[in-house]
Amino acid sequence: MKKIITSLLFVCALGIFSFGQGIHFSQWYEAPLLLNPANAGSYFGDYRATINYRNQWASVGNGFKTVFASYDMPIRKNKQDMKTTGVGVHFYNDKAGKSNYGRTEGTISLSQSVTVSRDLDLAVGLGFSYGQVSANYTNLIWDNQYNGTKYDGSLGTGESVLNTSSTYFDLNMGFLARFIGRKKNETNIGVSMANLTQTRQATLSSSSDKRRTRFIAHAKSEIPLEYRNDYIVPTLFVSNQSASTEIAVGATYKLNLGLQSSYTGYYTSSFLEFGAIYRYNDAVVAIVKFDWEQRIQLGASYDVNVSKLIPASAFQGGFEISLIYEGSY
Repeated sequence: MKKIITSLLFVCALGIFSFGQGIHFSQWYEAPLLLNPANAGSYFGDYRATINYRNQWASVGNGFKTVFASYDMPIRKNKQDMKTTGVGVHFYNDKAGKSNYGRTEGTISLSQSVTVSRDLDLAVGLGFSYGQVSANYTNLIWDNQYNGTKYDGSLGTGESVLNTSSTYFDLNMGFLARFIGRKKNETNIGVSMANLTQTRQATLSSSSDKRRTRFIAHAKSEIPLEYRNDYIVPTLFVSNQSASTEIAVGATYKLNLGLQSSYTGYYTSSFLEFGAIYRYNDAVVAIVKFDWEQRIQLGASYDVNVSKLIPASAFQGGFEISLIYEGSY
């Protein structure tokens, strides 16, 4: 009984914390529009579609399940085939617990780039969001419904009635610098800000609660190895929202599978990528990814919890998968 109560309290606490903060993925670079609106259309290709799924804290009950999907494309390019104007849309649904307590949000992103040189591209972006917070209290059990012997659903809850849903508008913005290598490998450095309107009524509380502005810094680089067609890919992610700070750093090894044409090189190369990320005071993330000819990228990761929540999580964290398709007309 004690273990059950502890698990329930843990899930409730996790729900409150996650609800006040933004969603996150361990494979953050595989959800580019969620990371930074300046990413809209900032890639080599004509269109890109992504799907991400994360199942977090499944070991302790009805933890958060997050689904994210996006589509973006450059709508204008320059003579160097680099994006000048990009547009994208994304959607996510994030819910947990018996009440399906969570958030649904859709965003339209616009970005504009300036090509400084053959090696450097700068972009700014804006994201316009509309979302809803909701919960269903029908399946919840309250202390006042215990009659001294057992649960009695006919008894009143004795709780203040919360809103069942709340809608909001929001604004995001970001900046991105792309450094292009001689093998078309990239180094991306960006910063973004979310919840710029600090929208009131962004939770189910009847008070004037607000989501605080979230600041994100991110970086990723593909470093080619001399005398090989492989790459080392270091990554960095820093997020701050009110009193919550997340820092993650890691790297993967991008192994060239030798399937490319000798004429097209990097553009049709296939890679197997594997490595790990450490999220400070939280988790170690194992990652594996397959990239087929720079078109289809399938990734999987698993969080091993190393925080103070180990007694409840039993070292288990979140399973996550990602799928990206990049195409050309």
